[in-house]
Amino acid sequence: LIAWFSAGAFVLLGFPISMRGIIMHLKNYYQPNVQCYVVRILWMVPIYSIESWLCLRFHTLAIYIETLRDCYESYVLYSFFQYLIEVLGGEQALVLMLKDKSPTRGAHIWGMGYCMKPWVMGQPLSRRLSYTPDKIKQHGMGVAFMPNGQTGPLSPMRASPATRPVKRVQWTSPFFVKCKFGVLQYVLLKFVSSIFVMMLEMCGLYKEGDFTPRGGYLYICILTNLSQCWALYCLVFFYYALKNELGPIRPVGKFLSVKALVFA
Repeated sequence: LIAWFSAGAFVLLGFPISMRGIIMHLKNYYQPNVQCYVVRILWMVPIYSIESWLCLRFHTLAIYIETLRDCYESYVLYSFFQYLIEVLGGEQALVLMLKDKSPTRGAHIWGMGYCMKPWVMGQPLSRRLSYTPDKIKQHGMGVAFMPNGQTGPLSPMRASPATRPVKRVQWTSPFFVKCKFGVLQYVLLKFVSSIFVMMLEMCGLYKEGDFTPRGGYLYICILTNLSQCWALYCLVFFYYALKNELGPIRPVGKFLSVKALVFA
């Protein structure tokens, strides 16, 4: 009972502070692409505190409440990654930024390079663009009459250079794709594992806190922890490659807060 009242006091302390931050962001919603992720991260404080407080009060429903809370924790990690992307200008600008990086930035850290090849920072993709009749009409190209009575666009020799087919080079970043998938896989795995946790708990096969091979807790715990570690590694690797560009927002403290939240 004492723990429940003391936890309630901290909820009453943290809830208005976080809500004030959320409301201030919504009132000054000048950068929606960035602020939407900030608001999603800030929602973790009231959600986490209230659900933890309810777990102390309703012990029989604690496993279901904790499972829903853990799902949002994984979503916060992904929202933080998307926040970093938007701060850097979005995915397209980020790909163009990464292609100019040194290939050594894609070399794995913490000894992972012994078992994994470096991730390519940028890779060109050639694409030929040809104009359709609608685009030809928009660009003012003429129409020529064929001998069989049909019409068609003027030949490229008679068309203006601006309306000829153009070959452009698009860029992709395997490094960025793998980092993004590395974070996203934790969200997907956490959602799927939450469904299995609820099903196993209703069947009496989950056995929370018991590492017996006959219960589902052992296997789900191993999978989620491996997924967490890989997601955090991808996040650190992403920061390592772009630490100079991310310097103005001082992401280290924010990252440590998210890391502490995931492993809490």
